[in-house]
Amino acid sequence: MARRKPARSAARRGATPRPSALARARAVFQGYRILFVIYGVGTVVGLRELYLARTGDPVDWASEEWAEMTEVLAEVNPEDPDTDFLKGVQSIVQGDQPGFVTHFEDALRADVKHNEFLLHDYARHLLESGAGWREVNEAVNRWRENYPFSDETLTLGLGTGPRTQADVSVLRRELLAVPWIGDAELENYEAGGRRGWRVHITFRPPREVDVREAVAAVSILLVPEADRARLAVTCSTLTDCSVAPRSPR
Repeated sequence: MARRKPARSAARRGATPRPSALARARAVFQGYRILFVIYGVGTVVGLRELYLARTGDPVDWASEEWAEMTEVLAEVNPEDPDTDFLKGVQSIVQGDQPGFVTHFEDALRADVKHNEFLLHDYARHLLESGAGWREVNEAVNRWRENYPFSDETLTLGLGTGPRTQADVSVLRRELLAVPWIGDAELENYEAGGRRGWRVHITFRPPREVDVREAVAAVSILLVPEADRARLAVTCSTLTDCSVAPRSPR
């Protein structure tokens, strides 16, 4: 009986070899890499929020995980504003203040609205670095307009802290009289071997923010105690303030 010839293989018939699982996965990633980046950033941000909600402690931006994620995003999607945000975080961790500002401003030029950390941290940076009041107000209002119900606070350092409970009471009175301030929490802290005071401000949406009003409120402690009921502080900038009689109610 004649022997049957073996069937020709798929390769001999001219069929295209099936790509490997690794090649298929790489193709899927390349086709949907933007979605993977978005979901990746969203997952990290969500985990950060969960961690903060449970512990109240800040996330360690200097961790290897954050550094690795920054490297991955920089390689996969270097033009994305979130990449500039993470690069800015890495710069500040490394003590590179100019790099931090450059990366954050590059991200902001893309009219970023989905990244609250970027908007909040940049506004805080401007306030702490002594930027002009218009620039600070613009940054704070940009953050608040996009996140009107955010629990994040604005921290303001006090040149002169309260010495008595009466000082604490007058500070709270002045701060809560500002239309856009919802609440204010005073904190006595220590940094670099020195003690100081600062206030953490929460907001009353959807009021427009003018940080000069908060500076004026905390400057009431510079007024002699006997004159605080009849005198009020107003500020034309974040550093130039004056005292005048209070307007009659």
